[in-house]
Order: sequence, then structure tokens, then C-alpha cells
Amino acid sequence: MDMLVAMMSSRLGRLIPRGLFLLAYFLSMVLGLVLSRFDRGVAVVWFAGAVLFVQFVLSPRRRWLGLILGAVPCGALAIACFGLGAAVALPLAVIGVIEAWGAAFVVKRVYPRFGRLQSIDEVVRFLGVAGLLLPAASGVPAAWFVHFATGLPYDQAWRDWFAAHALGFIAFSPPLLLARQGEAIKWMRSASPDQKREAAILLGIVALVTTITFGQKVFPLVLLPVIAMVAATLRLGRFGAMASVMILIAIGLVGTSAGYGPTTFVHVGTWLRFEVLQGYFASVVVLLLPLSAELAARRRLLERVQAAEALHRLIIERSSDVIMRVKVDGKVIFASPSVARLWGYLPEDVVGRSVFEIIHPRDAPRVRASRHAVMESKDAVAVIEYRTLCRDGRELWVEGSTRAVLDHLGRVSGTLTIIRDISERHAMVDTLARQAMTDPLTGLANRRAFDQDLARGLATGQSGCLALFDLDHFKRINDLYGHTTGDRVIQVFAEVLRQSVRGGDNAVRLGGEEFAVLLFGARIADARQICERILQRFAARENHPSVDTVLRATVSAGLAPFEPGTSPEAVMTAADTALYHAKNSGRNRLAVAA
Repeated sequence: MDMLVAMMSSRLGRLIPRGLFLLAYFLSMVLGLVLSRFDRGVAVVWFAGAVLFVQFVLSPRRRWLGLILGAVPCGALAIACFGLGAAVALPLAVIGVIEAWGAAFVVKRVYPRFGRLQSIDEVVRFLGVAGLLLPAASGVPAAWFVHFATGLPYDQAWRDWFAAHALGFIAFSPPLLLARQGEAIKWMRSASPDQKREAAILLGIVALVTTITFGQKVFPLVLLPVIAMVAATLRLGRFGAMASVMILIAIGLVGTSAGYGPTTFVHVGTWLRFEVLQGYFASVVVLLLPLSAELAARRRLLERVQAAEALHRLIIERSSDVIMRVKVDGKVIFASPSVARLWGYLPEDVVGRSVFEIIHPRDAPRVRASRHAVMESKDAVAVIEYRTLCRDGRELWVEGSTRAVLDHLGRVSGTLTIIRDISERHAMVDTLARQAMTDPLTGLANRRAFDQDLARGLATGQSGCLALFDLDHFKRINDLYGHTTGDRVIQVFAEVLRQSVRGGDNAVRLGGEEFAVLLFGARIADARQICERILQRFAARENHPSVDTVLRATVSAGLAPFEPGTSPEAVMTAADTALYHAKNSGRNRLAVAA
């Protein structure tokens, strides 16, 4: 039972608004037929089509059939009782309903979001469909029935129908559409008290000048209301346009019906005077609608620009990266506040200077080439790492992402670069690179670094000597005293190496108890002297594996000279062979390759 009551209440809730609309549609037809048919067959002021068109636009498509079935009998009844008679009532009612439905259908097809009149494109499509296409098409069959009922010539009947319906759609649909969507209520809710006072003054002026224009027949003040309405539209937007048009229509119809206004200067019959009046209304609507739409579009664009600017400013001010605009010639025209954190400059210190003044001279050619490539391709983004110069003289590694900036003609006007501090990353990379080339126990270079240095030296034509060292009886030291003592012995020998070699020599731990020294540019005699010094100093060093124990370790060495063009393998083999001879000859000695 409760469900049945709910269903009936829901259906009744939908029927009441539909019934009220059908009553409004019927009354709009009656008013048009009674007040504006005059001595012709077609009513000149026809706002019933606009009423039905707006209802179709605002209703979901699933309810269109119900609107059609309800509007046809209402229209037929109005025409039969107050119009051209029962004989043509039904076909003319059907044509009128199909005209309004067709206008709504086609407008929705060519502009699916139609209804807000917020763009010139939307307004133009509405005028083309509802103001030209559908009235012209519906007039073709309607003129036959008007001719049949009144005896008017067919072409005159078509012109009367087209003029009345086209002007009715153009003049009455926009203000009615905006009013039905609560445009006035929305504006009143969002307007400030100052805006409301301004609206009252402007609309009061519109009402005053319109009353003056249509309240006398001495001066044809046609443009006076238009000036006031344009001012109201410029200040108040769509609300001002809608309210002004409604004021104009109300006062204009009353004044013209009373025999006043600019149409009295047109010496024609009453029907044509009202057709001229409706044409005047339509002309004002055609003027104000695109104007209000353009203003609405510009306001939306301004809001988006302001929002984008606020977001842009927030990003720039809060970003730790530097954002820099640079002209084609390299002059900085904008620098974000982060330049102070990154380089110690204020933005105004950088603007106007060449960007290459803060780029390391060795990296400037690479940056210049990358920037040139970006400006050539326009759409490309170049990412490059380079060094920059801080205000205090420090060098700072940065990563710059650069793309071209185009002007309104599509020409390159400069570049936009986002610069990020990567000094910590570079330091980490350098640290990892050093660790990859360093022996962790001794701090000397490792085998990988040794192989690279030897190969690079030989490839570049350097000569010199290679000395290989091997700690004597190192396994016994580990077995007797433990690996901790063995590690300490290795560290002591590494200290001896560092203290004994020349400044440019490369001391290396090859692995285990094996070491090497690359003596680039050393003659064999000088190299022998260095190796002997190493052996003597290491033999003199004391190690203390325990409180009452003294350990003295020795080392054997093999020395081999090399010349440019010698392969690394040959150099290693010669030095290793010499080391083998030193071991077999009693250890703690140096052997030189033959």
C-alpha cells in the first residue's frame, strides 16, 4: 500500500508541473492570437513557439513525446477558439509543435551543451536553427493552411509565418531560457551589495529610457534603449542582457499597443507595425546575445588565466628548482627566487645578464649547442648536466631541462629552462666511482684502477717501470697470529708505499698480499732505488700482534721497464717473472727483469 501511494505521489508530482506548463503554453497562444492577429491571418507577436522550444530544451528527451502529445491538443484548442478556426486548428497545432521540437532537436545536435548561451558559437547556431531554418521549413506547409483559411496569397502567408515565428524565437527564447534556469536568482545570490546597487541603477536607467522611447511619438529614439542595454550588459553580463531585454519587451509591447513609440513613424498597418517592433526586439537580442556570450567567455578565460597565474606563481615561489626565461641572444628576462638559494644571487642580479656568465666556461659550449638544437626543433626538450659558478666562486653541478618558447606567430622567442641542483648526486657518483677504484682495507687504488692506468699510459705513449710486491710468508703470519694481524701488516706496507713513492706514482693493492707501483717516466735506476727504499723501510717496521711479541715482516719485489707500444700483458708478465726470481732467490729482495 505504501509503495502504491509513493508511486502515485511521484507520478502526480511529475504531472502537476507538466500541467502547469501546458496551461502556460495554451495561454501564450491565446495571448498571441487575441492581441496580435489584427487584420492578417497569422499572429505577429508569437512567443508561444519560444515557450515550447525552451521547455523542450530543458526537458530530458525521454519526456519529449509526452510534451508533444500534451501540446498538440492545447494548440489546436487555442487556434480553434481564438485563431483561424477548427478546420485548420489541428494541422497548424501539429506544425507549431513540430517546429519547436525540431528547433530543440537540431540545436541540441549541432551544439549538445546548448542552454547557457555562454559562447558566440552557441548563439550563432541557435540563431541559424531557431531563427532561420525551422521557421522557414515549417512555413512551407503552414502557409497552405493559412491560405486555405484566410485567402491570403501563399507567398504572403509564408512570409508572415516565417517573420512572426523567426522573430518570436529570436526575441523571446533567450530571456525565457535564462529566466527558466534561474539566471536572475543565481546572479542575485552571488552578487555583492555594491553590484546589486549598480544593477538597480543600470536597469532603472534601461526602464527609464525605454519608457521615454515608447511613451511618446515625437522623437524616434530607437537607439536610446540600446545604448542603456549595452551598458547594462557590459557591466552585468548575461543577467544584464536578459533583464534589459525583458524590460524592453514589456514596455515596448505596452507602448506600441497604446499607439506610442518609434513604430508610429512607420506609416503602415497595425500588423506590420508590430512586425517591425518584433524585428526591433530580435535585433536587440542579436546584438546583446553575442556581446554577453563574449563577455562570459572572456570572464571565464580571465578566471582561468588568473588561476593559472596564481598556480604558476605558487609553483615558482615554492619550487627549489630555478626557473629561467632566456631570450634568443642569451639574455635572462626572468629568474625565479630560487637563484638565491642555488647560486647566492638575487633574481634582479641575474635578469639582464647573459646566462652564460653563470655557466662554467668549459661547459658553456655544450650548453650553447644544446640550446641551439632546442630552438631549431621547437618541440624538443634537452636535458644536460653542467657546472655553474656561484656568487662566492664555488662550482655547482646542475641539471637543466630546456625547451623553446614561441611567440604568437609561432616563432622562437627564447627558451625556458628548469635548473635543478645535482651536486649531491654528483658527489655521490664521484664517491661511488672512487670506491669502485679503491681498496677498502688500505685506501690504495685497486686492480681495476691499476689496469685502467696501465692501459691508458701505454696507449698514450708513456714509458716507465712497473714494480710488483708480494709479502713474504704472509700465509704463515695469518696462521700464527690471525687475520687481524695479517690485515695490519697489509696496512703497514700500504703506508710504506705511500711514503716511499714519488708524488705522481700510482701505488696499488692488486689483491691479497700483492701490490704494484706504476712509475711513469722513471728510469730503471730511479725505479730500483725507490723499490730498495720500500724494502728497507718495510723490513724496519715492527708489528706487535701481542704485548710481548714483536713481528717483523719482509717483502719481495720484481721490477720491469716498459716502452711505448708494449702491451699491458707483456709488462705484467715481465714484472711477475722478476718477482718470481726474487722469491726463489731467498725473498726480501728485488729482482729486475732482463
